[in-house]
Amino acid sequence: MPGVRHYLDLHHLRRLDEYAYSAVDKSPVSQYIMRHWWTWTASFAPPWLAPNAITVIGFCAILLNTATVALVAGDLRGSENGWVWASCAAGLFFYQTMDNIDGKQARRTGTSSPMGELFDHGLDTLNCPLGALIQASAMALGPSSLALLCILVPCWSMYVSTWEEYHTGTLYLGFVNGPVEGVLLAVLILVWTAIKGSSWWLLTVSEAFGDVALLPSSWRMSHLVIAFLTIAFLTTHLPLCLWNVYSQLTSPPRRPLTRPGRHSTTLNPPSPAEAFQQLLPIVGFSVLTVMWVLSPQSVMLEGGGKLVEFALVVCFLFGQLSSKIILAHLTKGLFPFSWPLLIPLAIPAIAVNTPYLGLPSLLPPTLEALYLHLLLTLSLLSYTLSAHAVLSSFCGYLGISCLTIPFPNKAVEGWVPLPTVKLHQSARPPSMGEYGAQEEVETYPPASAAGRAPLALDRVRRWLDSAASSSSRGDGSSLGVNGDAGGGGRKRSNTSEREREVGLGGSGGAAGAPSPLGVGGAGGAAGQAGRIAGSPRKGGRA
Repeated sequence: MPGVRHYLDLHHLRRLDEYAYSAVDKSPVSQYIMRHWWTWTASFAPPWLAPNAITVIGFCAILLNTATVALVAGDLRGSENGWVWASCAAGLFFYQTMDNIDGKQARRTGTSSPMGELFDHGLDTLNCPLGALIQASAMALGPSSLALLCILVPCWSMYVSTWEEYHTGTLYLGFVNGPVEGVLLAVLILVWTAIKGSSWWLLTVSEAFGDVALLPSSWRMSHLVIAFLTIAFLTTHLPLCLWNVYSQLTSPPRRPLTRPGRHSTTLNPPSPAEAFQQLLPIVGFSVLTVMWVLSPQSVMLEGGGKLVEFALVVCFLFGQLSSKIILAHLTKGLFPFSWPLLIPLAIPAIAVNTPYLGLPSLLPPTLEALYLHLLLTLSLLSYTLSAHAVLSSFCGYLGISCLTIPFPNKAVEGWVPLPTVKLHQSARPPSMGEYGAQEEVETYPPASAAGRAPLALDRVRRWLDSAASSSSRGDGSSLGVNGDAGGGGRKRSNTSEREREVGLGGSGGAAGAPSPLGVGGAGGAAGQAGRIAGSPRKGGRA
């Protein structure tokens, strides 16, 4: 049950170097219609605008939609004000556009990175419950079981897609998929609501269209839409994801993975049974949610305001649940079951149902409302801290910034990808020579960078400039990185592989001369004598 920090050590971060984004989009709507719109829109993005900044701008539209609905139709019973749903439709379409042009901007500016995928998909997980909440209010579902179902179905869709990508290494978007047709359908629902009003969704099928064959005439239009979306997920999206994972794990030339199975320390992929067990967290998440919200002893459905607040809780808890799978996929780590994230839901799910066991209620209505407020605060805090830790580690390792890019640069001027500059320091004990070797211990982030902002490219260049200036003074260890002159057995910091890639390591002369950049010159005879003298096996001072 690895936590977020498990995936942020140097052992896992090194696997970001193997990153290669893979996606398959078979949607005709995307290929023949929307692709031209996205390409045309991306041409207006200024070259200094970071791709992740585009993603954030698009997500701000979803936040504005959520705030508008919470203020105007927070009881989830809809509104007859057309401007509310027209603005929500425009905001959702704007979000979809920004979500699709951020990748084009990344390729245009040469700033594609694994952090871009993590950032993009991480915000998509937040949009699932928020967008569903807006749809529930537009169709006047009210605080009901259908509104809860409307919130959970997109979460299931996102979870199984992320789980599928974890095992196959490819994001599959079928002929009809959520990010394209699903979002466009949601936009059409909002546009229709802006024209007809939320009360239209309360009409029965016979009142709206007359007697239509194969359609239950007594159903409300909102019930028909929810049933259609649920059946579409259960009959198309979910089976395809299950089949793709099963095929991947049982095909004869099994794809070599660098992640071990759940109960194994080898590098073999998990069996299909183990892979299907990884769906248990979302099953538990849904069961506990239903046990709490739909319990007759609960007050969650007494007024839409509580359900709106609960949707925000789902947003942050599910955001962590799904984002950790994306993180494990990028770092090729163990699958995160994330059972601790279900504890905040398990407590009220059990406490409100104790009367069925002949016990007094452990969560009376007043305490339940306070618990909901506390849970929202803690889930937001937990998500913020987790996201900050992940983004800081990714930025530090990749040597990039999250929301800014170097400008001007060659990639913008000539459409040539920027070179990736990565700096890491490593330290190991003195060489044991003929007495045996000790394993190199690498630390990340560097001790000198503790408490500082992530390294950006301009900081890297300044660091290299200072190293070059030290070289002109002939001081091979002035920066404290890999200095190895022939001192009397003093411990040195060994040159890491990444420092050698950018020229921060070299071989010194006979007396421990510095490298061309003045950093990391490996000493000659005097340095070797010093290392032997400093060896613990020789009785020297380590």
